[in-house]
Amino acid sequence: MKLDLKGSTKESVIETLVGVLAEAGVVTDRARMLEDLVKREQVMSTGIGGGIAVPHAQSPGATRLALALGRLVEPIDFESLDERPVRLVFMVVGPEERGGFIRVLARISRLLYSGDLQRNLFQARTPAEALECLRHEDLRITG
Repeated sequence: MKLDLKGSTKESVIETLVGVLAEAGVVTDRARMLEDLVKREQVMSTGIGGGIAVPHAQSPGATRLALALGRLVEPIDFESLDERPVRLVFMVVGPEERGGFIRVLARISRLLYSGDLQRNLFQARTPAEALECLRHEDLRITG
């Protein structure tokens, strides 16, 4: 999690979050992971609207399914569907042969459906608080 993410382009933001996942031991081949994420972006922007982007890719560069959250200090152009700048980035990576990837993307979509999570993530002062926001919203939607 990076709550003070500085970046002026979507490529720099993606590269920073790949670095976060590499530090956590999830990404073992940064160059390959970055290449696969950028290829995915070239197919269609993962800026889903509402100030949110969900870059994602399955790649041999990842050891397991994982999520990185970035909250940008300044909004950036992510070529989003609604043409609005992005401030929250949920990056999902996973190895090619593992399942669960689509389920994680669907779960993120469900979590973001309500504006409450977004508002709470902007108010979080620490990664622990941001994680608690995610847990609280997940419990709320799963009952």
